[in-house]
Amino acid sequence: MTDMIWSFSPWLVFLAVNRFASLYWAIAAGGVAALVVLARAISRHKVHLFDGVSVAYFAAIGAYLAITQPDNISTWARYAQAGAHGTLTVIVFASVLIGHPFTESYARERVPGTVWKRPEFHALNRKMSAIFGLAFLIGTLSMLAAGSVGSLQFLLRIVVPFGALFGAFTLVQRQSSAAHPSPVPAHS
Repeated sequence: MTDMIWSFSPWLVFLAVNRFASLYWAIAAGGVAALVVLARAISRHKVHLFDGVSVAYFAAIGAYLAITQPDNISTWARYAQAGAHGTLTVIVFASVLIGHPFTESYARERVPGTVWKRPEFHALNRKMSAIFGLAFLIGTLSMLAAGSVGSLQFLLRIVVPFGALFGAFTLVQRQSSAAHPSPVPAHS
C-alpha cells in the first residue's frame, strides 16, 4: 500500500496547495510531486498507472489553462479540486471496465505470482478498484457542491472527500487482509 500512497501523493499535494495558493501554484506543485513520484517508480522498476497519469494530467491542465485562461481562472480555481477528483474517478472506473483494475498492480507486489491469474484475484481487485471509484465519485460530487456554495467548505472539500477515501482505504485493507492473510510465525 505504500506505493499506492506514493502514487496518489501528487493529487494530495495539488489539493492542499490549491487551498492556500493560486491554481497555477497548485498545478505546478502537483506536477513537481508527480515527477518525483514517477522518478521514484522508475528507479524501483515499479511504475503504476497513476504514476504516469499524474504527470500527464498536471502537464495537460497546466498547458490548457495557460493557453486558454491566462488571466481569468477564478471559475477554474473554484472547481479545480472537483476536476482533479473527477479525473481520478473516470480513470479508476475505466480501469475496471477495461479489465485492468488499477489496484491489481499494487496487489501483485504483495501476493505470489501463482495467485495473479486466478479469477478470485481479478474479482477482488475489480471490487477494490470499484470501492475506490465510488469514494472518488462521492468526493467529486462533494467538491462540485463546494464550488457552487459559499458555506460548508471544510465539510465539502475536506471531510466528505477524504472521509470517503479513508473509508475506502480501510475497507480495501480489510478485504485484502482477509483474502491474503499474513503468515503466522511458528512458535518454538
